[in-house]
Amino acid sequence: MKKTEEGTQRKKRSDAKKEVKPTIELRLYDHIIRIADITGNPIKDVGETFCKNGMYSRKVIEILAPKFRRDYIFHNTFFRGNPDLMSERTRKKQKDLRTTRIKMTFRQEIFDDLADIAHALDVTPFTAAGMLLRESIMNTDITNEYLSKYLEDVLDDDRKDQLWLVLDFIRRQNSDEEPITLAQMMNYIMDNFMNKSRNLKRAVVDWLDQVTENE
Repeated sequence: MKKTEEGTQRKKRSDAKKEVKPTIELRLYDHIIRIADITGNPIKDVGETFCKNGMYSRKVIEILAPKFRRDYIFHNTFFRGNPDLMSERTRKKQKDLRTTRIKMTFRQEIFDDLADIAHALDVTPFTAAGMLLRESIMNTDITNEYLSKYLEDVLDDDRKDQLWLVLDFIRRQNSDEEPITLAQMMNYIMDNFMNKSRNLKRAVVDWLDQVTENE
């Protein structure tokens, strides 16, 4: 620890965060940028949220579990590691794969949980964070939940009521057995209205205005 001019040791802050900078594929980074643009959130915050969501998602852990070289416990589920597996750190990387780094920071307790997953995978916490990011971003449930929460936070009560009324109408008109979800409707809005606005809130409002005008 560094010393102050008085010679006393400076205590490390209890809320200090650990920096994590995994190397990820450029196309994954582009996807994170798109989500950041849509929601107006910093790239760093988007990365941290998806990494943490993946860390505590049973689906993501079950996807990573076949790569565990050491035992890992997720809640009340025991995943047995296989020490005979080749570690991700020793796998040959695709030479023409374009990559970049993303900077994230985590509280110590979150970093400890990340380190536990890294231990099970027999990789560094940086590598484990990259793996979690990839699986979380590609998991439609996690991505849609993130975007749905964003809409809940930014839309006023009238717009939210309007959105649910439109969704309910679409569901009643749809003859398919599987009901249309909010996430599916959001995907439609993103695909058809994000060219007019890079902000998801604005795109939803524009879409709702168009729907209500045509009623």
